[in-house]
Order: sequence, then C-alpha cells, then structure tokens
Amino acid sequence: MELTKNRHARWLFDGAADKYDNVAQVFSFFQYGRWRRYLISRLNAGPGDRVMDPCTGTAGVALHIVRTYQSQVVALDISPHMLDLARHKTANAGLQENIGFLMGRAENLAFADGSFDAACVTFLLRYVDDPKTTLAEILRVIKPGGRLLALDFQVPENPVVRGLWYLYTRAVLPLATRLVSPGWREVGGFLGPNISRFCRSYPVGRLEQIWSELGVEDIHVKRLSLGGAVVMWGTKSGG
Repeated sequence: MELTKNRHARWLFDGAADKYDNVAQVFSFFQYGRWRRYLISRLNAGPGDRVMDPCTGTAGVALHIVRTYQSQVVALDISPHMLDLARHKTANAGLQENIGFLMGRAENLAFADGSFDAACVTFLLRYVDDPKTTLAEILRVIKPGGRLLALDFQVPENPVVRGLWYLYTRAVLPLATRLVSPGWREVGGFLGPNISRFCRSYPVGRLEQIWSELGVEDIHVKRLSLGGAVVMWGTKSGG
C-alpha cells in the first residue's frame, strides 16, 4: 500500500519533472552538481559492482556513478515522469546497458538480501513515513561490507547563514519558482518547511545514531555549502 508521504512525493515530483535538472541547479546556486560529485567520490565502487539508487529522480547520480566507476546501477523512483526523463537521459548518453530502471518504493525493495555492493540515497528520507524502517530496508539489500551513502538538504548551523537560509527558502524560493511552472511553484512553497521539520525530528546526530543502530560502521559526515547540504557515508557491518 502506498503511504501518505509516498503519494505526496509522486504528485509533487511528477509536476516538477520538466526542467528539473536545470531548475535544481539554478535554485541551489549551482551547488547541486558539486554535492552530487562529492557524494559519489565517497562511493569507491568498481567495474561490475551493483549499486542501488533508490530515489533516482532524473538519474543524475546513476549516470555519474556509471561514468566514474563503470558500475551497474539499479535506479528506482516513485514518479513515472521522473523515470521517463531518466530513461531518456540514459539513452542519450548511451549508458542504458549499465542502468536498469524500476518504479517502486524504497520501503519495499523487491530484491534479495545482500544483492548490492552499495546504495546512494539522495533526498529520500523526507518523503517517507518512517526513515529508520526505510534505511533498514535499503541496508537489507546491501552486502555485508558494502557502502551506504546519503545526500540531503540541511538547515545551516551558523546563525547568520541560517537566517539567510530561512529568508531564501520562505520568501525568495516560493516567489521565484512561481515563474517556472505550477509544479515548481508547489515545490518552492513546500521545500523549506519540509527541510526544517525533518531536521528538527532527525538532526544529523540522530541520523548517525540510527545508522549505527542499524549496523553501519565507520560513519562519516560532511557538511557542504555553508551547511546547506550534508553527505553521510559508512560501511555495513559484517564484511
């Protein structure tokens, strides 16, 4: 059964799928590509490794993994419009042999235990009803000794930067996204409050604790862009 946040995420990103890559770059002040590159630099995969991308969007992370490591990627998303764009981008890049696409939910993965060498989780946990259970399901399909990586937005810690962040996400972004499309208008009004709520419930320290409770070792955290994004990575125990 599709859950409440799943339904909202599907509706939200189906509406914003068109122009997603370019608009995301502009409204992140061209930091989105930098965050993605840093995330993938922590992966340390190899040719033939199987990597799960459980919130692929338009396949930006999946394509970067293949180009960097020549790995095999299974890319999952709940939005059919996002997946259409992802397949189109992958075909244009000539990398369709390296990336398989599925529509589905990260909370219920149709794969056996230990099917993947790693998973890259990007901008996912704010759109699921139970982040810990979702992470447990993703870890289930990673081999012992495999890597878990995550990227998401974050509320900056510095008071001055945090004040500017609130101004941008509560005033500038909702107004600016109205000029793009109705779908992006919804994203612009939703994003700032959603990030704030999630960070109050799941600050970085709490996420580290959850990862540790689920059996992830050697956990690292890197804040990027004055604290506006955070990358986490670690290793599943038992390897």
